[in-house]
Amino acid sequence: MNNREIERKFLVLNNDFINEATEKAEIKQGYLSKDPERTIRIRIKDDKGFLTVKGITNTSGTERFEYETEINKQDALQLLDLCLPEIIIKTRYFIPKGNHTFEVDIFEGKNKDLITAEVELNNENEFFEKPNWLGQELTGDKRFYNSYLSDYPFSVWDKKVKSGDIISEISKKMISYFEKDVRRINHALKVYAYAQTIGKLENISPEKQEIIEICGLLHDIGIKVCEEKYDSTAGKYQEIESPIIAEGIISKFNIPQKVKKRILFIISNHHTYSKIDDTDFQILVEADFLVNFEEGNESKKIIPSVKQNIFKTETGLSFLNSIF
Repeated sequence: MNNREIERKFLVLNNDFINEATEKAEIKQGYLSKDPERTIRIRIKDDKGFLTVKGITNTSGTERFEYETEINKQDALQLLDLCLPEIIIKTRYFIPKGNHTFEVDIFEGKNKDLITAEVELNNENEFFEKPNWLGQELTGDKRFYNSYLSDYPFSVWDKKVKSGDIISEISKKMISYFEKDVRRINHALKVYAYAQTIGKLENISPEKQEIIEICGLLHDIGIKVCEEKYDSTAGKYQEIESPIIAEGIISKFNIPQKVKKRILFIISNHHTYSKIDDTDFQILVEADFLVNFEEGNESKKIIPSVKQNIFKTETGLSFLNSIF
């Protein structure tokens, strides 16, 4: 049995596809688990019920494990009542195009005005005909996962975030906050770049990837306050002040509460290495060390000790060995 799902997702520009549809279905779905490594979905499609388990996506966002089985509709209705809020409601249209069939979803309720299309492929690079109503590719963009939309529906998105990128907007706010402090701006951008690269090469989940990228940009955001308040940039003071300012920045964006909490936990402890508890935290610390060694903020004499006691990821160790 092949349980790998390979698909690409796109925005839809208009309703021209409706006249090309050969069938449609009314769908209601909810989530018993939204963990990206083991999403559990309950779906009612017309008069049938389904239970689906999905695994973590690959780096490009095109492929992941999927297991689906049909269940009794009444059982599905009862399970839907147990699901986390909110329930996704949409109408799905099936549009044949060449050798493939596009599944186009018109969302309702709090996700009204969002229309997306998916096409299932045999391999990631398989050719498929693109209809003229197909818009921007969304493959791998977790904001358009149905599980994310149930937490943060399209109707409440900030217009800037709808048309852009949360990470880019946070970068902009960080640069504005550190106005003319080129050294601090460059430090944050370098830590972000290392964290982003290590995360992708370690094939971490999209949620953890977002966490480490935001932490890379904001981990030292309180350093100016530390200088003014304590006349010091010591790590223990950064851990006090940085999460306060970081929270003010990320609160402007539609980031799930558990993700915000994780970001603030890492920033609050990023100099306390005994508290490293998962890959996202680990990668942020490794990225910060790589930049601090390069900038002279940490003595290169401690590299052997740091290599033995702190660095854990294969990619981070490779970078440390290659650079120093």
